[in-house]
Amino acid sequence: MNERIKELRERLGMSQTEFAESLNLKRNSISLIEVGKRNPSDRTILDICNKFDVSEDWLRNGTGEVFLETPSSTMEQLRREFN
Repeated sequence: MNERIKELRERLGMSQTEFAESLNLKRNSISLIEVGKRNPSDRTILDICNKFDVSEDWLRNGTGEVFLETPSSTMEQLRREFN
């Protein structure tokens, strides 16, 4: 999972500092997670998924797509919900 967090951060074009600040963490925490010296808490995992629309399954297990599909508009969301 540590490598996937780094991959995600790089895909987002963010520095460790920017990524950490967006999650209310210190840069050092992200650095330690990325090199495998620290595991992210469940709270940090959920924060990453919610903040960046990331699949929790991908983040935890490396399976599926990285990003969740989000409806581009309210109408699209209603169409999907009500067919």
